Amino acid sequence: MNVALRPAAIADIPRMQQIEQDAATLFAGLDLIDIHEMATASISDHCRAIDEGLSLVAEADDGRVAGFVIGSRYGADVYLHELDVGRDYQRRGIGAVLVQAFVDLAQAGGAPCLYLSTFRDPPWNAPFYRKLGFEDVPRTDYLPWMAEIERRQAEFLDIATRVFMKLTF
Repeated sequence: MNVALRPAAIADIPRMQQIEQDAATLFAGLDLIDIHEMATASISDHCRAIDEGLSLVAEADDGRVAGFVIGSRYGADVYLHELDVGRDYQRRGIGAVLVQAFVDLAQAGGAPCLYLSTFRDPPWNAPFYRKLGFEDVPRTDYLPWMAEIERRQAEFLDIATRVFMKLTF
């Protein structure tokens, strides 16, 4: 499937949140998240990513936004906050295209590393990112901002199921 990547716009946020909810249904029955209680990335998170130039959408041939990626800066580093592809568009390489474009954005912005936090086991989480060159970050190497993200995640996730990953440029 051909997709066109472009910077996200404020008008895309409702569709991006819809995609995030749709993609979360993959977790049904895995006991990793409560998909009925989960919150999507906030409007302020999306707006901040758009303002920082760290938000991309993938438009499918049918003109609909099929997936997105957003991130944020922590000092010189960039953090991939959320990557989602709608269920109707999954398993077509859109996620990998979005990640590569986000890597390119981070590199162009001078970041030495790109980080993310994801679930360890589902194949569309840590194993997917490992195939793209990301490596696990040992807890002993967590940066202060990573510990803060983990603390916030611990309010609604079992941290033992999570892993931080890093791609060094």
